[in-house]
Amino acid sequence: MFAFFDIGDTLVDEADFARFRHASIYEFLMQRGCTISEAQYQSDLNNLSMQGRMTLFDQLLWLARRNGGDTLLAMAVFRDYILKVAPEAPRRFVPFSDARSTLLALAHPAKGSVPLTRLGIIANQPTWIRGRMQDWGLLEFFESDSVVISDEVAVSKPRPEIFQFALQQAGVAATEAVMVGNDYLNDILPAKQLGMRTIWIERDDPYAPGAPPILDTRAADERVLQMAEVPAALARLADRMRVPATNGHSSHNGHATNGHATNGHLANGHAPTRSKSTKATSASGAAQSAS
Repeated sequence: MFAFFDIGDTLVDEADFARFRHASIYEFLMQRGCTISEAQYQSDLNNLSMQGRMTLFDQLLWLARRNGGDTLLAMAVFRDYILKVAPEAPRRFVPFSDARSTLLALAHPAKGSVPLTRLGIIANQPTWIRGRMQDWGLLEFFESDSVVISDEVAVSKPRPEIFQFALQQAGVAATEAVMVGNDYLNDILPAKQLGMRTIWIERDDPYAPGAPPILDTRAADERVLQMAEVPAALARLADRMRVPATNGHSSHNGHATNGHATNGHLANGHAPTRSKSTKATSASGAAQSAS
């Protein structure tokens, strides 16, 4: 089995940077003459999240026009962001506390615990993330040819080509691979459409605080709340990959394994309509795309 991991808000917590980004953009707008209250700004961020995927510049353009500005204002604030905020990302990104221990358990499993798993990365990230992953002691667990970073290949999720490229690099078919990520629209849905298995880590998105919940979650084969639950989810997927499906659904120990209820339960014990926000897509560049 080959498991590909997202980075932002899957392996690495970007919440501190997201808060810094939101606060800094508000300050830049105020400094350039926008008379917007902090409460209204927060409301506007929620409204932006409800509008779906937008680049950072499109978000700034929306905010500028809403507050009496124009494209030139959005350009000025974007430049402020690039020069003063983006450089803070390497310092403000931090691994989740269970990231390294989980990868260690997958790379060196105890006998009979989880299937032997090859590991790779498919992530929307700037190129400097490699160095930070090395600093955190995380990069060593992944096959070097199968670490696919969007800014290194000029294609970002959810485009299928970045997944196809990663599968080609790993030398595996989509049906032999699993995508692990927190972003349903960037990670889970496109991977599933290519035939990969999927594990959805249901975390709130710090970049899109008001994003609507995901209502159709059928693309998620497994749903977990933290990295520490991933090895067990992979083991369940491995069991199902060995057992032919019956009536279009496979089962494991009497529980549903495809996100549908069986006898009132799910494979991981989570309710089928759990809300999940989605990460706002940002412009290409340093720490703007975080996924």
